[in-house]
Amino acid sequence: MEQTNFTYVIKQVELALRPYILGACAAAGMTTAQFTALTVLERRPGITSSELARRSFVRAQTMAQTMDPLLESGLVRRERDPQHARRMRLYLTDKGAAAIADARPQVDQLEQLLTTGFTEDEAAAFGNYLRRVRHSLVHGTPPTADEAQ
Repeated sequence: MEQTNFTYVIKQVELALRPYILGACAAAGMTTAQFTALTVLERRPGITSSELARRSFVRAQTMAQTMDPLLESGLVRRERDPQHARRMRLYLTDKGAAAIADARPQVDQLEQLLTTGFTEDEAAAFGNYLRRVRHSLVHGTPPTADEAQ
């Protein structure tokens, strides 16, 4: 049986994806880091900047640089946490949701391209495998049945 070099193939996929992601984000007037931050906030409203940095796979300083233009342009807003006066929570604004919607058609096309030639079941399994790999890398353990969903 031939040994598969997953890390090499994953890096090749990342490099092949890059121009597509850059194009989709640029067409919507944002960087990939900004698009990632907005989509994380869409799924997890009210998280802190440090939580957003972790979920976006960047350092806190990098996230601060990413957030400044999003805050200035009104795509994201900050609110003081009523339970912790020093903590600021981040929320997507309606304008931020519209920015994601502008990029979504190109991102959806890319997702369709990624699974061209897959059956619906294969595409679902592929997504599940990728989530399980990410979980193992982030947590150092395989996901439980609930976490694998």
